[in-house]
Amino acid sequence: MRLSPSAIGVLVLSIALPAAAQGPPAQTDLRWSLGLGVISSPKPYRGADQTLLPIPLLELSYKRFYVQGIRLGYKLVDSENLDLDARARYRFAGYSPDDSPYLAGMAERQGSVDGGLALEWRRGRFGVTTSAFADLLGRSSGTEVAVEAAWTQPLAGRKVLLTPAVGVEWQGAGLVDYYYGVRPEEAVPGRPAYEGEAMLTARASLSLLWRASARVAVLALVRADRLDDSVQASPIVDKRRAVFGLAGITYRF
Repeated sequence: MRLSPSAIGVLVLSIALPAAAQGPPAQTDLRWSLGLGVISSPKPYRGADQTLLPIPLLELSYKRFYVQGIRLGYKLVDSENLDLDARARYRFAGYSPDDSPYLAGMAERQGSVDGGLALEWRRGRFGVTTSAFADLLGRSSGTEVAVEAAWTQPLAGRKVLLTPAVGVEWQGAGLVDYYYGVRPEEAVPGRPAYEGEAMLTARASLSLLWRASARVAVLALVRADRLDDSVQASPIVDKRRAVFGLAGITYRF
């Protein structure tokens, strides 16, 4: 059972919240937190089931280097209002033919490792993050560019942080074709050949973080994605919208 790329995006966002929101940092270069969560993730593929999985929540930072779940990063620029990071992440995408009867006879699509840059600008409670990634292993030879704007509203004396966000994600034709395309040799009656085109996904999310104590944080997140019409044309896709959810608890050491 595999998580979709968007579900992993939810996970990365969620585990990035606690360390930044639990109060003053410890007087050390090394900071880390560990926790446990549950993620609910739909698959866009026809006949594939929604998944509900327990997941570890891990964050570690040392000077300019950090680990956030499946994402590694290094801060090239680290200023009060602007960060520029070099990042690498694993893309938990794809499927195996036994995930659904509609995928029978298809070649397996595998995950990959992406590398790229992320630029984050902050002004008070408002922030905008722009990122660009490319497939480093050449499995899809795909590219992805995303922009997200978020607003954080503190509540209950800053013990609760509520963050609504909206964004768009562009995925190149190579990426879409690899994960949603149907090759000519895979075509059968009811599943014609399909060559993927670049697509744009719109999304909105709402996250909540409660600082239960100086070290313990409880978090929840819900995000809705709307898939582009181009991927809807794929005969192996039957969902236009996808809703992801995550809840968890972390402890900062």
